Amino acid sequence: MKTIAPVSLIDQVLDEYQAHLLNVAGLQPSTCQKWTFFVRLFLNAQARPKAPTWDLRQLTPRVLLDFVLQQSQHYPPGQLQSLASALRSFCRFLCVTDRQDRDLSAALPPIADHHREELPSYLSPAQLDGLLRAFDRRTRVGKRDYALVLCLARLGLRAGEVAHLTLDDLGWREGWLRLSAPKGRRQRQLPLPVEVGRAIAAYLRTAGTAGPSRALFRTLRGNRPLSAAWVSHRAGAALARAGLGAPGKRAHLLRRTFATHLVQQGASLKAVADLLGHASLNTTQVYAKVNLPMLRQVAQPWPAEVQP
Repeated sequence: MKTIAPVSLIDQVLDEYQAHLLNVAGLQPSTCQKWTFFVRLFLNAQARPKAPTWDLRQLTPRVLLDFVLQQSQHYPPGQLQSLASALRSFCRFLCVTDRQDRDLSAALPPIADHHREELPSYLSPAQLDGLLRAFDRRTRVGKRDYALVLCLARLGLRAGEVAHLTLDDLGWREGWLRLSAPKGRRQRQLPLPVEVGRAIAAYLRTAGTAGPSRALFRTLRGNRPLSAAWVSHRAGAALARAGLGAPGKRAHLLRRTFATHLVQQGASLKAVADLLGHASLNTTQVYAKVNLPMLRQVAQPWPAEVQP
């Protein structure tokens, strides 16, 4: 019977859990690290040095709830949601690996986070058009930044996904763009819009494809691959030139804009989640609040005052 008192055994369980998140659940490495941290926190709390050996099969809903309630004194709602998600995931892992006889993930109720109830900020179509006019596409840097911003705004890519694009990820004849997945993440293939393809081709005709690096977007000096932070900074600089706020790391605003416009045009949340690469529809759910045309249609008119 497996216990979790010895530190070495906790490490063993966590190593298997993290491998499960990467290779089976297909989560991003950053999410895997965060969830593993929370689960370690939980296991360490149950396996105190002076506590008797604790069997994983002794895990109960009350133990889970008590731990989350204790941590609510230390974490804001957003972080507490991540902690609860990690514990739900760990409960499912224990069940599928026969460390628990039943799945206890339902023991943890949803945790409200009023901040996440707010509408996601995004650019209007007119603002997005203004942004795309803010590039000097006669220069190499202008062509490069225009192409990478289109990847953010027309495909909804993350800054890291744009930074990791290579020349081999473009299917010119078939009209697709592949997002190569590092270990543990799902590979995605997206349709390549004509507008984006033409912008990338115009940039490559200026930048060339020679050199040891196969990275798509590279620095002007040294021909080195752009980092995710630099991609986001270039997006922020363009937004500032268009009069849409201060410069900074702002690539995610364009990803939110892409998702919001899709929902407002009638796309299903499942379709949007697939395009964005969300592992859960819960992440995409916030965009249900931005379909203003639909909300106007279903809104009932205010009843007219009854005349005497």
